[in-house]
Amino acid sequence: MSLFARLTGATAPLRTAFLARSMATEAAAAQRTASRTVVIPRPRGQFDNPETFLKTIGRGCEKFAEKFKDWDHLFRVDSAAMKRDMGIGPKQRKWILMWTNKFRLGINPYLIQTSKKHTMKRSERLARAKRRRHD
Repeated sequence: MSLFARLTGATAPLRTAFLARSMATEAAAAQRTASRTVVIPRPRGQFDNPETFLKTIGRGCEKFAEKFKDWDHLFRVDSAAMKRDMGIGPKQRKWILMWTNKFRLGINPYLIQTSKKHTMKRSERLARAKRRRHD
């Protein structure tokens, strides 16, 4: 008997228990999200608006500065909203969220340069390695 047949067939109490459990987990997740308190730090030093903050952390985040309304919005927005409403990619979302959390902890942002060691595409590295083997 398939899973669908078991859930829709004679095992109605099982189906209700399954649905009740799934609805309970969805409700718990929604409650955790709604009850989450967000700490918004006061601007300090040169970091008083989203533009300077995002320009300082670098890695292409400065091009999203106009998408943040103000300082509170920068620290209040979550990853899902950045993806859904603002169209920010995953690397920049993670980078912005990491630095906003560090700022909450008292660490002022600074630019961390990316490594220049692995800038070649994988296909280029493989082609170079293949040429070395044949030489």
